[in-house]
Amino acid sequence: MLLDYIDFIVQSFVTTLIMTFLGLSGGLVLGILSALGDVYGNRFIRIIIGAYVEFFRGSPLIVQLLLFYFSFPVLTGIKWDSFTAGAVTLMLNSGAYQKGYFKGAIEAVSKDQLLAARSLGMTSGQILRHIVLPQAFRIVIPSWTNEYVSLGLSTSALTVIGLRELTTISKSIAAQTFEPLEVYSLTGLIYLTWISISIKILNYIYSRVKIPGLEISVGAVPS
Repeated sequence: MLLDYIDFIVQSFVTTLIMTFLGLSGGLVLGILSALGDVYGNRFIRIIIGAYVEFFRGSPLIVQLLLFYFSFPVLTGIKWDSFTAGAVTLMLNSGAYQKGYFKGAIEAVSKDQLLAARSLGMTSGQILRHIVLPQAFRIVIPSWTNEYVSLGLSTSALTVIGLRELTTISKSIAAQTFEPLEVYSLTGLIYLTWISISIKILNYIYSRVKIPGLEISVGAVPS
């Protein structure tokens, strides 16, 4: 009977993938900007970034989704659907975590390299573009892999705002077919296969580009 619903399952999984990559890519931009602001910015900028990070790392994702989907339109008058609200929330949430990863990676770059670059007459912008960020991107891959896995699994929380992602559709199919064991087993298998393959790919990439002596421990989240 599950075969009758395979199209819905595939479509919902595609939605899950899209939300994951939107959240991760948006969070990547926010994380880099926040990390740079925290490392190189003034006190006011650091306070703003700190408040942003504390909120999104210190509150449940479900609460954030409910706030952005139900409360934000009431307060601002801006109307948006569950897809947009979910994508924005995931971006902001992921950005708060990625800020910590990138800050740690930026600070892991040897100070001797920075001094050498300045002695050669490089500007701060050139040092950032050609020395700091290229190394930071390579150093951060293990932690970024953790974020990818965590965010991918966290998309199941989108069910609270009615987005038709994999978990939401699985609940609906289970209710219609009265076969929860089969439905949720298939759902779990899809998540497991997707995440396992992704981890192997990212670990392979890291093994090829890692910088000896500049690795940061997987799971470390600098503040």
